[in-house]
Amino acid sequence: MNKIILFISVFLMINTVYAQSERLSREKIEAYKKLYLTDKLKLDSNTETAFWTTYKSYEDSLHKLRDENKIKNKFRRNILDNKSASDEEYAEQINNYMNYEKKKVEIRGKLISELKEVMSFRKTYMLFRYEEDFRREMMEKLRKGKVKSLK
Repeated sequence: MNKIILFISVFLMINTVYAQSERLSREKIEAYKKLYLTDKLKLDSNTETAFWTTYKSYEDSLHKLRDENKIKNKFRRNILDNKSASDEEYAEQINNYMNYEKKKVEIRGKLISELKEVMSFRKTYMLFRYEEDFRREMMEKLRKGKVKSLK
């Protein structure tokens, strides 16, 4: 009995430590992203504050949309993957996907509209390029196992 309790305790501690280190890695990535984009866009202190307020709102909206989409499609996937779905269910899934993509475009359009007030069109355009560059860089570091070694 004591061995079981000891095993469960050790398992829970390891799980907790792992979850905290994962959160720290995410926080490090977000901090690195902030530094990366601020540097690449060459934001001054006035523009930086307004930019990050707008950008954070954009990211929060995308995150909320993704969460809603996951919940909405979670139960449907089993039916669709098991090939027991009807054509109407597949059509509904396609419509859901298209609506999701449209909402993503609307959110990005809102970001662009708000950024017009904050910075130049050139910097707004470059933001999307730099986001993609950042994603590629992070994916490369993940593949090489170097995310934890971010400076």
